Amino acid sequence: MSKKSPQKIKNYATDDGFSLVEVVIAVGVAAFALVALLGLLPSGLKTFKSTMNTAVGSQIAQRVFNDMQIANWSDLTNTIRYFDEQGNELTNTTSSNALNCIYWVQVTTTNAATGTNSTQFLGNTSTNLMTITVMVANNPGGGQAASAVFNSTNPNTLTYTTLIGRNK
Repeated sequence: MSKKSPQKIKNYATDDGFSLVEVVIAVGVAAFALVALLGLLPSGLKTFKSTMNTAVGSQIAQRVFNDMQIANWSDLTNTIRYFDEQGNELTNTTSSNALNCIYWVQVTTTNAATGTNSTQFLGNTSTNLMTITVMVANNPGGGQAASAVFNSTNPNTLTYTTLIGRNK
């Protein structure tokens, strides 16, 4: 009689792989890390918005200062100008265009503010220098009145000041 060789029974307990407990623990750790990262999202977005407002506000202020430097001295007066979210000036500020108006800019000159034609600088008085103050306010859609927007306590308003010289 022929002898049969005994068949080997497969043992599933020694197969490679993860148990259900290990998978649940790994998913729990991943979920905890994801929730922590999502908690940082609002703070990051607020910082990004503040940085963008500062960058665009600086660009707008530089443009206004350049415009003032090349203008005739007698044409420099207090003005309010309007810009979109990219820092491009809006010349047509009708009510239909108000939604595109993101930044309001108030330009104040020494002459208009003090009624004089001179500027004090380092203790000296000069009639060839003018102090220009530019307040750039983030006011999307014109939601606030100008008196509230250009208030020094408004956190959405940045103030820049420079001296410009008279063109001879």
